[in-house]
Amino acid sequence: MSTPGRYPQGHPYDPEVLFRDFQLAKQQGVSRPEDLGRIASVIVNGMGCATADEAWNRLCADFMAGERGTHASGILAELFLNMRYYLAYAGPLSDDGARLEIWEEALRYGPQEPAEQAGIALLGIVRGSHFRTSSPDVLRRELAIVEWVRRKVSADAPERQQLDFVSGAIQCELGMFGGEDDVDAATEALAAVRAPTEVTAAMVALQFCQRMNQALRREDEGALRSQLAQLDDALDALPLDDWVRLRLEAFRELGWARLHGLSAARGGSRDAGGERSTRSADSVRAQAQTFPAHVRVDVLCETGMARLHRAMATGDPAGAREALSLLGDGFDLLEPGDLRWVSYAYQLGWGHFWVAEREDHDGTRPPGSFNQGIEWLTRAVEASGGPEHSQWAEMSTTLARALRARGEASHPGPSSRPDLDAARRTGTAAVEGAVRNVLLQSGTPHAAESARWVGQAALDVAGWCLADDVPFEAVHTLEAGRGLTLHAATVWASVEKMLDALGREGQNLAGQWRTEGDAGSGPPSSAAPAATALGPALQSSRLRRQVLKALENSPHWERMQDVPEPERIGSALRTIGRTALVYLLPRMERQPGAALVVTQDGGVRAVRLPALDLAAPELVAYRRTGSPERDAGGPPTGGSVPPPYDPGALGRLCDWAGRVVIEPLLRAVPGLEGQEPSLVLVPMAELSAVPWHAARLPGSGRYACQEANISYIPSARLLCEVAERPATGMRQALVVGDPEQNLPHAGEEADAILEKFYPGGDLLGPGAATPEAVKGWLGRQRGGMLHLACHGSVEEGGRYSSYLGLADESRLSAEELTEGSARYQGLELVVLAACRSSVSGHGWDEAYSMSTAFLVAGARSVVGSLWPVPDDATSLLMYMTHHYLNREGQTPGAALRSAQSWMLDPTPVVPPEMPAAMKGRVPRLRESGLVGWAGFTHLGW
Repeated sequence: MSTPGRYPQGHPYDPEVLFRDFQLAKQQGVSRPEDLGRIASVIVNGMGCATADEAWNRLCADFMAGERGTHASGILAELFLNMRYYLAYAGPLSDDGARLEIWEEALRYGPQEPAEQAGIALLGIVRGSHFRTSSPDVLRRELAIVEWVRRKVSADAPERQQLDFVSGAIQCELGMFGGEDDVDAATEALAAVRAPTEVTAAMVALQFCQRMNQALRREDEGALRSQLAQLDDALDALPLDDWVRLRLEAFRELGWARLHGLSAARGGSRDAGGERSTRSADSVRAQAQTFPAHVRVDVLCETGMARLHRAMATGDPAGAREALSLLGDGFDLLEPGDLRWVSYAYQLGWGHFWVAEREDHDGTRPPGSFNQGIEWLTRAVEASGGPEHSQWAEMSTTLARALRARGEASHPGPSSRPDLDAARRTGTAAVEGAVRNVLLQSGTPHAAESARWVGQAALDVAGWCLADDVPFEAVHTLEAGRGLTLHAATVWASVEKMLDALGREGQNLAGQWRTEGDAGSGPPSSAAPAATALGPALQSSRLRRQVLKALENSPHWERMQDVPEPERIGSALRTIGRTALVYLLPRMERQPGAALVVTQDGGVRAVRLPALDLAAPELVAYRRTGSPERDAGGPPTGGSVPPPYDPGALGRLCDWAGRVVIEPLLRAVPGLEGQEPSLVLVPMAELSAVPWHAARLPGSGRYACQEANISYIPSARLLCEVAERPATGMRQALVVGDPEQNLPHAGEEADAILEKFYPGGDLLGPGAATPEAVKGWLGRQRGGMLHLACHGSVEEGGRYSSYLGLADESRLSAEELTEGSARYQGLELVVLAACRSSVSGHGWDEAYSMSTAFLVAGARSVVGSLWPVPDDATSLLMYMTHHYLNREGQTPGAALRSAQSWMLDPTPVVPPEMPAAMKGRVPRLRESGLVGWAGFTHLGW
């Protein structure tokens, strides 16, 4: 039939004629995307409107003006929703409030058969292909309506499958506004759906995007490869001219680019076999022209973005320029207010910046070449609205790097200063803004995933600060991005008190907080929680978002941010009697390595360390082969078989550490008033793997711990908090010894320590040393010393990333100590005589380990280890640590240092009260070498 004649704009339309023409247009068939646009045009023209949105708003106004609450109004509402289904494919539609009212009217007063109710539910949810165009409030209301209908439909009905898919899709979209727990829950919900035939391709696309982002967050190459294989199967089943296929091809290109980037970051080679042949850009444009405008936007923007990432992954500036052209074509079709605008503007800015970085004009890079990228990036950051936007921190970081590049490309002098200053300011703000997203996450793994990139960004900006000779700014930036998972655990523990102080609204939120927290009493203590288990119920990210909003304008907001300045750090150093806090910064692209020193008076200065490089052969070799257990440098992240153990790697590392760092550092930072230097180290990135206290000084051959008192801390903010904890003395003791009955010397060690130094204390061994027993004692103690001689393990990125093996195959995890509000006041000392108890399970700069978890949980001092330690040597070192602590009254850090020096003595003096079995092993001490003593570190007082 011919298209009906159009009424003049604003002319009253004849509903009966409109409905008749609409039904006739549908009867012509709906088999291609063009058909959706054709039917939408019939409605728009028939109403005398210029756009689909105008037509929808006229329908809404007419419905609202009519009679409500009758069967007739329900039938009319269903008809309007049917028309809206087609209008939604012609462009974004406003007035979500009216849509929801019409939707509910159709469900309440229209047809009531379950199948018909399901059809109405599906009609009401349609937003065309305009993803991410609803607010969280609208999405939550949509989900409630769909779930209400879903409960009415039989589980084996085909309509139920469609509703399951829609419910999962809404949850995925809602997850974009929440935390990673929402996203993961939505992903799992979608994975459980049996896809109906008519939505299989859409479901594959949605599932792939969700799983790809999940795998990238977790840096899981295997999961990403599996998703690519599944997507290949779906692609092979679609015809070449299907518009859904074009979008799936774009997702496939993006997935391959991300996989390539992940593999390259770990030193892998290019996965050429993972690529598929792709259409030319002209072919994509030509096919996109046959689709309605809304489909054309998706195809062009998604293909352009995917090819941009592929070009970046393969170092192809020409390919990036072609991709930017495709992306720009699609971007020009976006309607005002479309929430995708920010994301695509960011991609345009990032792409133009990336290309400009690689343009070479006779060996120089003109500053003007960065202008286009900076302009797009600036617009994207401004349009995002601030740190609440999920991409704000990432976009701001890229903008900072672009400003820095333009400033460095300018001639040194006043002309470059504005860009250099703006880069530091923007980069620091990005790092500070990332704290909000970490605080938003529910559970330690999600918080750590969100924080993973922040430490490196902070390190980059700190390097700019040192290059620009503003070391105070470097301290602020490093602290803003350091140990965010630990910081989040610390502030959430006191959030109830903060909320209670805010009046009725805050008290209501505090009640919700307690209710959600009580839903899970703690993680399972059984031996083997499933690797994918999500752990205990925690306060959701949605509730956390409400709490952050409530606290944002309160006096407590500073506590949530909490970045200590040098004066406060200096005060903490004076309190605990340390000379200086020292950040160790590795060499970066344009900045040599450095030690950033904060002294007791709040002064800050940098000590240049030109050879402090993460690529140093000694550090690389040690991380690969430096431990008998082959994991001295941190938990493995890939599936490759490690090379054979190199017993000399640790010694070479200690020689390098002394030559490159400790010798120049001790020259630059002498002790106060003739005393030995007493340093608190904060090693950045992979420098955390180095036992700096065991650095061997050139010339003398003495170790750093023989010349200075060296301890460690994850961040200055935690140092300041620990410094405020009052001394209680060690009035109570709990010793845990060999609870799994496979460390004979650990059992011997526990018996000896309790008998000789804490005769009134408690001993827990096999059968008795459960997590509940240990936590019960921690809750009762006031002035406690806890010694744990047992196995320690680290599972990189796991739900329980670091844990101690206790009785009956149970586990006490770091997460169990930091999640929730339980804190152990008066806990004077925790000694972790367990393997790798000071190794982070969530990335180097997060420094999240058993040792740091005990600090967050309330301990003043903690002793832990960097690698799998030998049972026999450890038992002697631990005995002597408690000897110096109790017999000579030394502080925990000094006692550990004295015990390590005793281990180094070729003729150590054996305390007469040492048990005979232990004395018999003293002559063999030197056989263990560095591995036997250097792995233990001290944190805190």
